[in-house]
Order: sequence, then C-alpha cells, then structure tokens
Amino acid sequence: MKSDEMGSFPVLVSSLESQKLRISVAPDAEKLAKLFLFRRVNPKDIAELCRIARPVAFQQGDEVFLQGEEANCALLVVEGRLVAHVGSGAEKREVGDSRAGEIVGETALFSRSGKRSATVLAAEKSRCLILDEEVLLTSPYNEALVAIESHLLGSIARRIRSSGRVIQRVWKESGTDAGRLTVEKDSVSLRDRLAGFFGGGR
Repeated sequence: MKSDEMGSFPVLVSSLESQKLRISVAPDAEKLAKLFLFRRVNPKDIAELCRIARPVAFQQGDEVFLQGEEANCALLVVEGRLVAHVGSGAEKREVGDSRAGEIVGETALFSRSGKRSATVLAAEKSRCLILDEEVLLTSPYNEALVAIESHLLGSIARRIRSSGRVIQRVWKESGTDAGRLTVEKDSVSLRDRLAGFFGGGR
C-alpha cells in the first residue's frame, strides 16, 4: 500500500477533489445499474451510493484483505475480480471468487472488532466501493443500500441452510443422536462458533 492510505485502502477521492468525484461517479453508477443486484433500483439511488461510498482501485496481485487483520469494512465490486484464500504454502486453498456486483468482507458490517478469516487478492485490475458503518447510516433508505442489505441477508440464510444440511449429514455418518448431543466444558464458545460460521469478517 502507498502513503496516501486511509484505513486499509489507498483513497482515490479526497475533499479537495470534488470535481473529480462528480466525474467519476457516472461511470461507476452506469456499471452498477447493469448488474442483477440493482435491477429494480432507481438510478438516482445508485448514483447517490457512488457519491457516499469511497472508491478504491487495485492492480492485479494487490493485497486487498489480510487474514487475521481487523475487519472494519466491506467492498462492493464494481469491476474486476477478487479471490479469497486461507492458509499459506502447501496449505493454501482458494475459498472465494468475487466479481462485479458481489460483496467481499461482508461480515464486517454485522460484527465489530472482527478479524478477517481469509486473505483477499485482486486477480485482475479491479475497482470497488468501500462499504462501512458510516455509509450505511448516511442514507439508510437508499434503495441501492436496501438492495445490498437484502442480498446479504439472503446470503446468510443460504449459509444457514447449507450448514444445517452439513450438520445433518455428519450426524447420520457418525450415528450421533441430535437429541443427545453433548458439549464439552472446554469447547469453543457460541460467539466464536458463529464468528467462524459467518467468516469472521472476511
């Protein structure tokens, strides 16, 4: 990262560049308007989202998130591709591939003081919008933000259903009676299990 960072990202827009901001909003808004996620959103709300959410750009190979670091924001991919992986060396494995219209690091929007559960790299030249608590509170009734929130809730519901199927399969394979399932005293806390389930802030 370079010296002009704010938080975890190099800031492309400063308070002294309002004219450039007005110029840069249009292309991002046009690209987002074509995505399935925003198919029913008023173009004015998409443009507003692009005004209040700071843009950030990555070159191929740039590190976006680092596993284990503090998670304080998410990214909406406008263009390009981001890839998530866990581990390193021989243990490294890919766990996610995000493209335009997808959100990366979304658990940071639901939990505070979380940690990134995966390292994310730019697989190609990419541009994103930074989503954080400030953005969500600035315009809570913005249709674009409502669409994002609905998408995230749907993703969580799918994870819960998927997790339920996995648990049932494990019970069947192990012959464990769900009604007699016991928990050891030294087991991981519920909060830690939920943090792991939701990605811990990836």
